[in-house]
Amino acid sequence: MGGQHALDRSGLLAHDAFPSSVHYTERRVFGSPTIADHAGTAAPAQSLRVRSSVLAFASSTRGWIHGPGNEGFVKLVEDAERGVLVGATSAGPTGGEVLYGLNVAVHAEVPVDRLRHMIYTYPTFHRTVEAALGALR
Repeated sequence: MGGQHALDRSGLLAHDAFPSSVHYTERRVFGSPTIADHAGTAAPAQSLRVRSSVLAFASSTRGWIHGPGNEGFVKLVEDAERGVLVGATSAGPTGGEVLYGLNVAVHAEVPVDRLRHMIYTYPTFHRTVEAALGALR
């Protein structure tokens, strides 16, 4: 019941060994920029009341330091009733790396209020996640 996984060495699918009650999928496109997202399937999401935000990497301190080539964004989607992220997209110079923490947050259903009180390393593109959490509407 889990997401799509590559075959492990024994030829068994990872999701067979570790069943999941949620249906999430992660996608990455390694290019310039790198684009990555982690989201639930469309069917359950259609019944949710959501809040979302989109913040440009260029608006972060790290984006300013990076200068040219800092194009990109972080998009968050929150289940407004449960207060957890149900989707995230990161596109930019470190899109795949930024998505890692968001993968954990979506999969583990970490409350958005807890994510807002984390300390985000300065100056990194991850600080854009902090700003995007504050902008959820």
